[in-house]
Amino acid sequence: MLPARVTELSLQGCFLETPASFEEQRHVYLKIREAGETFEAEAVVLYTRPSGLGLIFREVKPRHREVLQNWILKALDRQLEAQQIPS
Repeated sequence: MLPARVTELSLQGCFLETPASFEEQRHVYLKIREAGETFEAEAVVLYTRPSGLGLIFREVKPRHREVLQNWILKALDRQLEAQQIPS
């Protein structure tokens, strides 16, 4: 297990802030936990940066796809609420 922080997340992939370094095209198994829910997927290292790794998801089971979709919808809702101007 490698501790990392997810700083970008989409339906296709994510960016992990981590001091670890992997070569591009390396296959990894990703597990993200948040608020009692878990997302798991097989992924591939798409690119590396000094601050971390860009991953693209390859195999995502339907139950984990649903968790991911819910997280993204909640994040979008929070973003819209933050942008609303009070009356």
